[in-house]
Amino acid sequence: MHVQAPLIERFKRYLHDTYGEVVHLQTHISHVFLAGDHAYKIKKPVNFGFLDFSQLAQRQHFCQEEIRLNRRLAPQLYLDVVGLDPNGTLMNDPMAAVEPVLHMRRFDQADRLDNYARTQGLDDALVDALAEQIQQFHENAAQAPQSSHFGTPETVYFPINQNFEQIRSFLTDEADTVQLDRIEAATEAAFLKLKPRIVIRKKQGHVREGHGDMHLGNIARIDGEIVIFDGIEFNEDFRWSDTASDLAFLLMDLTDRQLVGAARRLLSAYLEATGDYEALPLLRFYQAYRAMVRAKIALFEIRPDSTDTERAAQWATYRRYAALAEQFLAPRTGALWITVGFSGSGKSLAALELVVAAGAIRVRSDAERLRLYTDRAQRYSRDANEHIYSHLARITRIGVESGMPMVIDATFLHLSQRRDFADMATRMGCPFYILFIECDGPTLRRYLRERISSGKDISEADEQVLEAQMQQLQPLNVEERNHTFRLQCDAPFGGQIRDILQAI
Repeated sequence: MHVQAPLIERFKRYLHDTYGEVVHLQTHISHVFLAGDHAYKIKKPVNFGFLDFSQLAQRQHFCQEEIRLNRRLAPQLYLDVVGLDPNGTLMNDPMAAVEPVLHMRRFDQADRLDNYARTQGLDDALVDALAEQIQQFHENAAQAPQSSHFGTPETVYFPINQNFEQIRSFLTDEADTVQLDRIEAATEAAFLKLKPRIVIRKKQGHVREGHGDMHLGNIARIDGEIVIFDGIEFNEDFRWSDTASDLAFLLMDLTDRQLVGAARRLLSAYLEATGDYEALPLLRFYQAYRAMVRAKIALFEIRPDSTDTERAAQWATYRRYAALAEQFLAPRTGALWITVGFSGSGKSLAALELVVAAGAIRVRSDAERLRLYTDRAQRYSRDANEHIYSHLARITRIGVESGMPMVIDATFLHLSQRRDFADMATRMGCPFYILFIECDGPTLRRYLRERISSGKDISEADEQVLEAQMQQLQPLNVEERNHTFRLQCDAPFGGQIRDILQAI
């Protein structure tokens, strides 16, 4: 670090002479300089065990890796690798330089999502676009070879265990130590329970070359587009992970920033797009891990020259993340909601309100039907209908057993369909509720025509399907009415759902 410091100062003077104002930012592993339309990153010669930039050759290698990996998601930001000569002047050949430098396009820091969320919030369209981009990235990311060590239980647990070891060396307060012991014990217990599932996830191809550090500070809204940048290049084991772990970092970060509704909508949209509901049992475990990563980094960022105020702020950040990790690891009881209503009545919108207000996972029969049956001729056969409800029941069990509230968005016109799900809730020992959407015939037809003309919904139901549904509905029996909440389709669902949640 001391050898690099004079070069850094010479580079800053060079940038100032060339561009005028220079903004110098630091993390525990990098210097970043913002000058004109450019951003330059220099890796610090540090070794944290999980990261080793101590040698020049390593910094050269990882600069090239950073370009390669981040061009997958942000090619417009990552320009090239250049270098510095001994005078701190930029040169084109990084291999002949005394220090390699990552050259990037500068963007307005107000557009970085951590800053943007603070001033503008995160609207539904932005969250949905982000979910879609992550889904496409995961779908296209390279899959870990089965023979590799990536994503094995031992590889998954190593950095988790290392976090605890590294954090413990900083702790002096007994309350912090006792809490860390609790978090470590809960983490180990969760890991042992999930270990067989972790093995299966790799076999199913969910271990991929992901981003590794996906939080709001590494995402921006540039020229109206979502851009995800600054993925991990320095540790393959952090990058090659379960897609659930990759997503969990962002979900944790949104939760930490009190953007809980956005986290819930993002998760539900991602799962609907991927169909990867088998990730549900792993998500809280990985969110706790990601929270402890951020807790550790808060301690790493305490420098020898930090003021007392800066130290206090970093310790407050550490304790906030530790508390969040403990919250993710706490046991929870799931719940099961089903919708009953005709196509066009607003079932999906009502279910989405339950997602945001209660943290439910919405599972749409329309989405699963399209996923399972590419041939439209087969999609609505009697066998297909039976298979769809069986498939929805399987997803429901996964979610409820993971402690999640599940809302199954389907018509549930037949008593036998509703009874199967009610019986399943009884067997799993979780609450069971019915959302019955009330809507008169003329309003239903108008809503359905509007939906079809918009072309924005995945449902393929038309007025002919609606007429058939209206003939098939089997009324709720006395027992069902005891746990049924009725929603009016011509009133905003948000207020109605909030009233229901308050009532229960």
